[in-house]
Amino acid sequence: MFDNLNANNGRENARRDGANRQPAEPLTADREVPLNLSRTPASVQAWLDGDAPESALQTADAQHVEFWARVNAETALRRQVRTPVEVQQRIMAALPADAPAAAPWYRRQISVNPALAIAAAASLLAVGAAVGAALRPR
Repeated sequence: MFDNLNANNGRENARRDGANRQPAEPLTADREVPLNLSRTPASVQAWLDGDAPESALQTADAQHVEFWARVNAETALRRQVRTPVEVQQRIMAALPADAPAAAPWYRRQISVNPALAIAAAASLLAVGAAVGAALRPR
């Protein structure tokens, strides 16, 4: 059931001094690669959020403005892409003919757990008793 992660299969090594062991391989050092990330200026962030007009970008870094303008243009193109009619027809043809239609909410079958029904009735009785006691003249 459990994986045996012990390389010695539970047996103790006869020699613990390590004379019989092979020298350990040197660890490979991971290199750190600088990403040269720069923060997007606040004026560009405000422009992207719609809080500032494009004319406020004069002081911003041109590289950031160009990048986000290209992203906005590509996003606008992607929003206009529509599924071809042939693909839509193949999807609809793949649906089974006897698939049940979704019934309206008032025609759906309701199943109630008896314990839940008893708890709901008890809570409604307690709320009714509290309201009745509050409204009773003294």
